[in-house]
Amino acid sequence: MSAGRHPPPESRSDGEWDRLAGQWLEHLALERNLSPRTVEGYASDLAKLIEFCLELGISPGDVDVSVMGRFFSDLADAGAAPRSRARARSAASGFFRYLERIGLSDRSPLEDLSGPRLGRPLPQVLSVEEALAILDAPTEETPLQMRDGVLLELLYATGMRVSEVVSTRLQDWLGRDGLVRVHGKGNKERIVPVGAPTVRRVEAYLATARAALDPRCDRILVNHRGGPLSRVSAWSILDRWARKVGVQVDAGTGHKNSHRVHPHVLRHSFATHLLKGGADLRSIQEMLGHANLATTEIYTHMDLSTLKEVHASAHPRARG
Repeated sequence: MSAGRHPPPESRSDGEWDRLAGQWLEHLALERNLSPRTVEGYASDLAKLIEFCLELGISPGDVDVSVMGRFFSDLADAGAAPRSRARARSAASGFFRYLERIGLSDRSPLEDLSGPRLGRPLPQVLSVEEALAILDAPTEETPLQMRDGVLLELLYATGMRVSEVVSTRLQDWLGRDGLVRVHGKGNKERIVPVGAPTVRRVEAYLATARAALDPRCDRILVNHRGGPLSRVSAWSILDRWARKVGVQVDAGTGHKNSHRVHPHVLRHSFATHLLKGGADLRSIQEMLGHANLATTEIYTHMDLSTLKEVHASAHPRARG
């Protein structure tokens, strides 16, 4: 692939910057196999650094920690958000690592320079009353409504990701023991406790409604044709019932992140309500399958009996 397909960032003409930037972008496309969109993003972010350095008359080999510090200060003064500065830093870091690799630099000028503090936006969380109102919304008069109720129940009662819920198989349901086996990211498996109300609801659905939907797969949740319920359908089901009880709010953009209630909100609510109920972070981490529920926490294994005790004592849907 020629450099023409991944042109260097547009900036003032400078042979050395253009040549090295073009080589790096081609390296990203050919050797790193990054998507064209990702390469374009790196090109755009590197362009800011190139323009800054050209204004100062600095060549790639002369960039040091002082120059980079001035560059990031300049971005901040121009009103660039922390995430924009972090992207610019990522592009610069990759570029200078490439220069090290090809022998044009001995050390990255970013090694001794700390990155911008991004902070973590607080997740949307429902109140216990709002979560239970959504769960209780399906009247269960039809097999599909019973299916919807089980979907909502499992999302909130277990904290599973929507992809994990829709992929849960019959053999993963261990209702007699008050447990469900979850297949998470990276094929990691975990066991999550479920309370008595959830067990009763799932067992009732499995005994009657699921069979009425003429299942053609081994998933617990099936669509109206008997096939696996999709992630998109699960999102729509939650949206519909959240609207019915007046909990859903959206900005009208059509994007899921503009909605107050979506599957990950139930996951956040699961963790938050457990924490407020007295559960410790490490138990919550285990149930979520998260290595980093909080940035300072590390993944710690908890035995199954401890998790069941924590869930039974702290989760609103474990009682009743």
